[in-house]
Amino acid sequence: MRFIFFLILLTLKASSISDVADIQNNVGWNEKYGSPLAISPEIISTDGKKTSLDQILNKEKPTVLVLAYYSCPKMCSFILDGVRDVVLESEKRPGIDYNLVTLSFNPNDSPKSSKKYQEKYAANLNPGEKWTFYTSDEIGIEKITKSVGFKFQPDGDEFAHPAGIIILTGDRVVSRYLSGVIYDPRDFKLSILEASQGTTGKFSLSDKVLLYCFDFDPVGKKYALRALNVMKLGGAITLIAIIIMMGFLWLRKNKGENK
Repeated sequence: MRFIFFLILLTLKASSISDVADIQNNVGWNEKYGSPLAISPEIISTDGKKTSLDQILNKEKPTVLVLAYYSCPKMCSFILDGVRDVVLESEKRPGIDYNLVTLSFNPNDSPKSSKKYQEKYAANLNPGEKWTFYTSDEIGIEKITKSVGFKFQPDGDEFAHPAGIIILTGDRVVSRYLSGVIYDPRDFKLSILEASQGTTGKFSLSDKVLLYCFDFDPVGKKYALRALNVMKLGGAITLIAIIIMMGFLWLRKNKGENK
């Protein structure tokens, strides 16, 4: 995925930020695991109504937060397309199993712009599913982006910013970051399950086994097998199979003796 991401970057025109230190210090992720999302700042819906994340987020579901600005001619389109693709591949559904929200960090973006994007991406969803788009002013944007460690800065008429999505728990605290513009369906599902911690929605036994067997690798930024847990699970299954087999043989033996 990193190689593909690098190729995408090569197709983009060079950034107008001349100071590399600016990029290193002011653009990227300041990972804030366990930190609360700023939910009170004012945001604006596609119909121009003022609201807040506190009002729109269902507290009983985890949230996938996408920070992308609608006038972006480059990276944001890749991010949103990547989210759309992984959402369509996932059995977990937006608006049903989790909240899916996009917020522009460009204060000049208008509800008209957010409406255009919402119509484009929500068109891929099934009835009852939901992907909402919002805008905000500079104050609201600063509070929300700082609360989740999203560092960006103006770059001429555009913005230099990191690529990725943020997963939050039902309590609106940061649970996981999935960086890049292409998202692995398994990582996406596991991050949602992890954020929910099995307390929201209806999760199958296979989902719980999946969470038990995988853990997030902070170096590779991927979910990896928990070898010890897999061995424990395999041992438990083997033991259960042996008990069932012994019970079957015992019943069969008793049945033969009673004839």
